[in-house]
Amino acid sequence: MALLIATFNYERGGHRKDSDTFDMQPLKDAFAVLNTPPALVLYCEAKYYRLDQYRGLRLAEAALSEQLGAPYFGLLGTLDRGPMPPAIFYDRSQVTSLFWPGDDTSDPRVFEDQRNVGLFRSNATGNEFGVWVAHFDPWHGCDRLYAAKLLGQHGTSRLPFIGGGDLNCTASGPHLPQRDWTKAHNAFRRYKGSHAGFDIDQGGLHGPVRSDTAALDFLIGGWNPVTQSRHGGAGYHAIAELAWRANPDVKILPSVIDKPGEGGPDLIDYLLANDAMRPHVDVNTYRVHVPDGPPYPSDHYLITAAINI
Repeated sequence: MALLIATFNYERGGHRKDSDTFDMQPLKDAFAVLNTPPALVLYCEAKYYRLDQYRGLRLAEAALSEQLGAPYFGLLGTLDRGPMPPAIFYDRSQVTSLFWPGDDTSDPRVFEDQRNVGLFRSNATGNEFGVWVAHFDPWHGCDRLYAAKLLGQHGTSRLPFIGGGDLNCTASGPHLPQRDWTKAHNAFRRYKGSHAGFDIDQGGLHGPVRSDTAALDFLIGGWNPVTQSRHGGAGYHAIAELAWRANPDVKILPSVIDKPGEGGPDLIDYLLANDAMRPHVDVNTYRVHVPDGPPYPSDHYLITAAINI
């Protein structure tokens, strides 16, 4: 049974600071391009969704249900950087949630590596599979790598796993979108880039800047330019890359809009499948949905792919 999986970072979750309200129309606009309701939406930036009896979560749930004509239910995740956790919205007519950890980070019964990791069952086939959603740290490469290592254990699980979200970094390999780091602001280079070295006599960080790919490379393996393949990794595969291998003439698109001072757009939103899930991925269904604009529904693009499970 084909299940469409989506990942989307909705900027600020639609929260409007000036009025402390939520605008869900751009969310509906982003998903208006889909003819098939996703079984799962791996969602980032659910800002303030836990407040006022989960008002924001319920509004996003209702917006997706109305736009896609499907009964969505939202599961809020956790994030220790502030009140903007990821979430999963699932279509109850297609899948059933079997496990989702509580969204209270103080719950002593939930270990750190279980946060934002759930278990679902396909209603059509009865097959079970794991799902995680992640929003990696935008500032610290070490924190991104730590988050990747928490998720790494599921890469070799015998249970099929699919995960995704805003991972705030890319992977190694020239076939992926590349930033021009000479055009990026210094602060952005420090957060998202990797310098050649550190020399106190040269004032600290020095040398050419490249993308900090450590977290993604930990999950999917580093790119070997000789073999034109990935080596190592934790057992995950980027569906964007699987699609490119099946159709190498089709470029891999970035997942964010082009903002001044960032050196161009990059692919930082990913759908990843573990070894057990890889045979179930329909690589020809991978899409980055670039909207007409500006204005855009969000500063990230909607990404979808189907799994047959």
